[in-house]
This record gives sequence, structure tokens and C-alpha cells, in this order.
Amino acid sequence: MKEKFPYLGNQVTITEDMCDLNGHMNVIYYAKIFEDEFPFYQSLGFYSDHFEKGFSFFTLEMNVRYLKEMKQGEIAYPCFRYFKIKPKLIHYGGVLLNETGEVSSFTENVLVHVDMSTRRSCEMPAETIDHLNKMLEEHNSTGEVELDLRLKI
Repeated sequence: MKEKFPYLGNQVTITEDMCDLNGHMNVIYYAKIFEDEFPFYQSLGFYSDHFEKGFSFFTLEMNVRYLKEMKQGEIAYPCFRYFKIKPKLIHYGGVLLNETGEVSSFTENVLVHVDMSTRRSCEMPAETIDHLNKMLEEHNSTGEVELDLRLKI
């Protein structure tokens, strides 16, 4: 599965404070691991100059599926890819892999590009769209994802 999600994030060791009463990682930490992967978000255009120009991205929808428990001491490997790009929208996803490469969790997200002065959606700059489409081509070259995509743009 790792080859289908070519953007590799930073590994995370599951700690005791990340676990709940069931002895496995609490759902909030799956989302946190996916959201804390800032180098991936920078590939979307989350650079300080983009913010300084008055633009950002908001999450419109997030779907997380929990497929296999992660327990204290295990290492999670977040990996990401783009699924579709539109002038205002980005559909991307990520998986958390365990040490043996099994998928522990899968997330899909839809982001909207926002003009912060109006807090309304707006088209991304042409250079951002071009950059993202090149990354999308690279990600698509890895083949189809065997997971059911539930979100659409």
C-alpha cells in the first residue's frame, strides 16, 4: 500500500497517553497524526507567503476509517496522495501503516481554497493548480488505490 501513497510522512510512536481505556490508540490521535503532517500540507500550498497574501485552505469534509488497532509502542507511518484537483477544491487521502505495512487507518479529505478577506472559496492561483496537477500525475502513476473512495469533488 505504501507505494500507492507516495508522500511519506514522519513516523509516530504510539505512546501510553495516546491510548484509551480499550488499550488502543484513541480516535482523536489518528486524526491528529494525519493533520500534523505539515510537510505534506506545504505541498498543497500551505506556505507562509500564501497566508501572507491572504489565502488559506479549509477542510470541508473528512472521513476516517479505522481498519486495524494501533497499540502502545507500535509505530505509525503516515503516507499521503492526491486523488483529484479542481480550481477551488482538493481531494486527497492518507493511510497510517503499521511496522509490517498493514493499513491501520485510512482518511479522505476535501479542502477548499479560501480568500481570507472574505472567508469565501476562490480559485487557487494558476501556478498552484499546475503544481498540484503535476503531483497528481505522479501520484496517479502509482496505480489505483484498492480502498473505496467515499468522498467526491
